[in-house]
Amino acid sequence: MMNRSLSEPVFASMSLQATDWQRAIRRGIYTIPEAARLVGASQPKLRSWIEGNKGTLVAPIIQRQLPRVGGHTVLGFLDLIESKFVQHFTKWFSPQTIRKVSIKLRERHDVDHPFAMDKRFRTDGRVIFMEAAETEEELRVLNLMNDNFEMKQIIQQSLFDSIFYVNDIARHWIPNPQTNRVLIDPTICFGHPFIKDLMIPTRRLYDAYLVEGGVEEAAEEFEVDAGAIVQAVRFERALDERIAH
Repeated sequence: MMNRSLSEPVFASMSLQATDWQRAIRRGIYTIPEAARLVGASQPKLRSWIEGNKGTLVAPIIQRQLPRVGGHTVLGFLDLIESKFVQHFTKWFSPQTIRKVSIKLRERHDVDHPFAMDKRFRTDGRVIFMEAAETEEELRVLNLMNDNFEMKQIIQQSLFDSIFYVNDIARHWIPNPQTNRVLIDPTICFGHPFIKDLMIPTRRLYDAYLVEGGVEEAAEEFEVDAGAIVQAVRFERALDERIAH
């Protein structure tokens, strides 16, 4: 494993014995189903990005932060952010191209999670994508993109704009711009989505809404404003609907 940037969160080893699990839990741990639900990817696809394919000897795209636990793969927060970027890029680029870009960026900047970096990724990302592109169609798509890797002719919020960076590294994420009070911060609520001004997990508020039978009733139970319940319900339902489709 390469030397990481001094500002990047690290764990001492990929072994269970050496991993500081108290610190890891405080910084967010996500199972494959949890991470897939949050980034909007299928579980098999996300697993292939994290684990690769042993049968075909295809290497993973993402260099995960944590070892397997009880035979199960778990992701850290930076893995989660990188997974979201990979999910975004797969709209236009093959996994092979994305993997080559990730490897080149890791080598160039001596970091483990280049897609979770802001300036370092945006500075070199386009050039490296051009170098790694495997088809004429991928090159054509790159020429239609702006510096935020969004299609120029489509007006939409950049994925970069939904992530807050500290020292060039992702620190928290607004997973759905339509529910912008909902935040994921690996140091708060064990990395679960929460209402940012209340520090209450959205799942708890959504469950209260289901149990109490309405927005006002749930808001009264938690002594919060009705808007917080509405945001939590919209956020959780959007995730559930995405899985259903």
